[in-house]
Amino acid sequence: MQSVVDRVRNFIIDDLNWDGPANELTDDLRLIQAGVLDSLGTLMLVEFLESNYGITINDSEILPANLDSLASIERYVKSKSPEPRPRSGDYGSATPKVS
Repeated sequence: MQSVVDRVRNFIIDDLNWDGPANELTDDLRLIQAGVLDSLGTLMLVEFLESNYGITINDSEILPANLDSLASIERYVKSKSPEPRPRSGDYGSATPKVS
């Protein structure tokens, strides 16, 4: 399973058509300042994150602190991700009543 950083890096390269060398797209590169993300790219990134991670990003959360580097995006996604659902059969000791 790919990490958030790797998936977002691939999204930037493939979908946003970033033409810089892949090794320059480091975890700490300031994406907005480096011109990797513009306003349209930011909206496309938000849509990508929402659809791929099942999160909702409010307009007030579209900030450089959350989206300006691969590392900050990963932290943000992890903070927004829903709680993991219990696996089948992992619901505690209660047994269902049978009528």
